[in-house]
Parts: sequence; C-alpha cells; structure tokens
Amino acid sequence: MASGVASFFLATALFLAHSHANSAGLAPEGLEAVPGFSYSGNNGPDKWGSLSPIYAPCSKGKWQSPINIDKDKVVLFGNAGVLLVDGKNYTLLQMHWHIPSEHKINGVTYAAELHLVHKASDGGFSVVAVLYKLGHPDPIVAKVQRKLSELEKEVRSRHEVVAQVAVGTFETQKLKRHPHKYYRYGGSLTTPPCSESVIWHVLAKVRSISREQVEALDAPLESTCKRNCRPVQPLNGRRVELFDDQLA
Repeated sequence: MASGVASFFLATALFLAHSHANSAGLAPEGLEAVPGFSYSGNNGPDKWGSLSPIYAPCSKGKWQSPINIDKDKVVLFGNAGVLLVDGKNYTLLQMHWHIPSEHKINGVTYAAELHLVHKASDGGFSVVAVLYKLGHPDPIVAKVQRKLSELEKEVRSRHEVVAQVAVGTFETQKLKRHPHKYYRYGGSLTTPPCSESVIWHVLAKVRSISREQVEALDAPLESTCKRNCRPVQPLNGRRVELFDDQLA
C-alpha cells in the first residue's frame, strides 16, 4: 500500500468544472444524460430521490455523504496509505468546490470545501476533501482564480449542463500542509445519483481562504446552485477512522 495521502496529489492537467445542476461530483461525461437538480426549491436536496429512479439512493441510501465528523467517536489508526485502497488504483479526474463546506467537524461548517475526485477502473470513487476557513488567501485557489471569470462567461454563453475551462498543470501536492492526518469513511457522491461507492478522505488540517476568493468561487454558480452544499446525512452506524502518522 502506498504511503500517505501525499501519493494522491500528483501534478496533473486539471479542469475547473461547473454544472448548472451541481458542482460536478461526477466526471462531466457522467452528468450530461441525467435529470437536472438544484440546491433549493422543488429540485433541492430533499427532493433529489424523487427526481429520477437512478437518484433513489439520495433518499433511500444508508451510506450517504456528507457527514458530521465527531472527533470523540472516531477510531484511531496509524499510517495507512490511500493511493491503493482495498488493492485498487485510483486516477485523479477533476477538482471542484462547495460553498460552504459539506462536511462538518464537531458540528462546525467551514467557508468552503475542495473535492479532489478520483476513480478506479471498476467505477468506484475516492474523494479527498479539503476544508477551508476564512483567513489568508489560499495559493492553490489563487492559481485558478483568474480562470473563474472565464468559467462564468463559458457558463452564460453555452447554457449547457457542464462547462469547463483548462487551468493547466500544477502541483496539488501543495495542498498537503499536514497530509498525514485525515479521516476516512465509506460514503456516497454528494450529488445525484448519490452512488454509495465512495471512499472519503477528509484532511484534518483546515486551510485558510480569503473572503474575496470565496466570492470568486461562488460567482459562476447560478442562483439555484448558490450554497451548493448538501446537508449532512445520518451516519447509520458507519465507522469514521482517523489516520495519523504520529500514532504509527
């Protein structure tokens, strides 16, 4: 098994993706044929399960995401790598943000949450989640900030389900200020079809982001997708594991 979350963060040509329906929890090609949804009104999160039969897990699933992570109830482990999860290799597909955060820690909602979406050859997903609190500007967000206006123009002009702009190649490894401490649990995509085939890795270190950067990330989203965060879901007996190299 590979050593540490750092193995996930490879230099790769990424696309900043936006969807009229969501902020792209799936690869873009997987979104084009599914019914639209939003984060408010008749197509909001509490209605997702009734919008389409393929969205049934959103209302009937038992391993749904996001969740609230209670630090007092996690199970402690030492170092265990994540590049190979249960013997499977995962490939980084794309990155996207949710504003505010979807996951909570001890009931706290953060300013934003970055998802690095990975997929295995068998269709399973692994997502690395990075939480952000308001503070100093984040250098990774600064890298793509100038592209956000391009994305907004692309969304408005094409009127398609998914719009994306290339942001070039950069080291997402810079995200890992404290990469060897993270929470892991089995869950789902946080957008329809809410498939329960995701291994989640939520980094314990909360990064900082400026208010201006949060506003820039939020700007391309349509009004029905503002606050594009799904409410936390019941844990239903699932175990949340805390991996910490210092315990190894």
